[in-house]
Amino acid sequence: MQKASFLLIGLFGIAGPGQAALPAPIESVAWRVFADEQYGTRVQYPSWFSVVEGRPELGPGQRLVTPDRRAEIEIYSLPNSGHDSPTGYLAKKLHLSSAALHYKRVTKRFFVLSAITGGKIRYTRCNFSGEAIHCVYLGYPPSEKRSWDNIVARVSFSLRP
Repeated sequence: MQKASFLLIGLFGIAGPGQAALPAPIESVAWRVFADEQYGTRVQYPSWFSVVEGRPELGPGQRLVTPDRRAEIEIYSLPNSGHDSPTGYLAKKLHLSSAALHYKRVTKRFFVLSAITGGKIRYTRCNFSGEAIHCVYLGYPPSEKRSWDNIVARVSFSLRP
């Protein structure tokens, strides 16, 4: 499964009836906060992710989808007992060719990856903090990319250990 391959790196219909299924402007979005007590992961996410759909594939956290299942978010944490760096972690876990990535940024403290697989944009950010890796994954339709850009940026920048 393409999603699982992309998630292995550490990853990672929105409107009411009668409306187009695109995200609302960022100013009008109601935001919620996910906070994990085990690892301390915190992130803001739009309230339209309101349907709990199991657990994240990679670690403890939360998996939510929009009511029409067009978009998904996973917020999770992973132990980093080996004290991997983002570069080291990706070298071990990335199961997607670099050619398939549309965006990749790796620093000493985090990585961000984005690709289109399985008919969705798959965006993942993982922050590295001591004994833990704090991650958020978003999946949404490529046709809605422009509508999602500011939402993805806010979610990504709000991720905290």
